[in-house]
Amino acid sequence: MEKQKILIVDDDLDILAALSAILKNAEYEVVSAESKKEGLEKLKSSKPDIAILDVMMETSQAGFEMTREIRKISGFEKLPIIMLTSVGDITGVNFQAAMSDSDWLPADSYIEKPIEPEELIEEIRNLLDNKQ
Repeated sequence: MEKQKILIVDDDLDILAALSAILKNAEYEVVSAESKKEGLEKLKSSKPDIAILDVMMETSQAGFEMTREIRKISGFEKLPIIMLTSVGDITGVNFQAAMSDSDWLPADSYIEKPIEPEELIEEIRNLLDNKQ
């Protein structure tokens, strides 16, 4: 059976390395990118089964912008997207509440960093199971 592929987009190289190690250990194929632009390119070329995006990358809204752009790309309208970020801690804003507005934040899950590896794997499995 072919491994499910996860795209991780985060400008923090330590986060990319840690998430990659965790997900590879859980038998996923991992594709990573350090910016919204690179992430969109790798999305189209690698065709992942799910995406994990940071919010604050080259701009404070890059991850939010990327979710909206992904939803407009043919074939990726239903791609499960996890927002994994610490932006709520930094801004004091509860972005979890924005999940009810799928036009503004069309992600499937919003998780604050840090997260336990087991919790992240469980969320990925839940989203991938619901995709099928």
